[in-house]
Amino acid sequence: EDVPMDSRDGEPVYTSPIANPQLKGKTLKRALKLLKRALMVEKLGKQLRMESANDADVILTRLVKRGVQDVTKAIRKGIEGIVLLACDVHPVDVVAHLPIMCEDANMAYAYVTSKRVMSNVCQSKRPTCVVLVVKPPKDLALRVKKLPSDQHDKLNYTDLYDRVDKTIRTSHPFL
Repeated sequence: EDVPMDSRDGEPVYTSPIANPQLKGKTLKRALKLLKRALMVEKLGKQLRMESANDADVILTRLVKRGVQDVTKAIRKGIEGIVLLACDVHPVDVVAHLPIMCEDANMAYAYVTSKRVMSNVCQSKRPTCVVLVVKPPKDLALRVKKLPSDQHDKLNYTDLYDRVDKTIRTSHPFL
C-alpha cells in the first residue's frame, strides 16, 4: 500500500496509528525549543572539546541521542530523558518497541510533528524518527558558564526540561 508521506503545510499527511499522546500547540513548541537548546549546548560543548584537548566537559557533548538505534541503546543503559518520536514513521514497526521500553523505564515520551520538522530542528539533512533529550545534570548552570557563548542564561534548559516532562506526564494516558 502506498502512503503519501509529503506534507506541504508542515502537517504530516500520514499519522501513525500508535501516535498517542501527540503534542500540539504550546507543548509542541516547548518540546521543540527544549530540543533546540539541548542541541545548542551540545554543539558548544563539542566545539570547546575540539579547541581544548583534555580538560573539556564530556557530559555536555552527549545531551541528545538521535536515531532509533542510539535511543534504544540509551534506554537499555538506563539514561534518563524525554523521548520525542515523529508521528509519521512508516512502517510503524521501526519505532513500535520504543513506547514499551520507555514505559518500562518510566521515561516520558510523546509524539511530535513529522520527521522533516524534527530533522530541521536537529539541523540534519536526513529525516529523524526519534530523539532522546538527556536529563540535564544537576550542575548544568556551572558547566554552561564554561562554554564560549554570551547567552549563558539561554543555554541552561533545566527549567524547560522539567516543564516539558511534567506536561507530558500529566497528559499521558500510560505513564
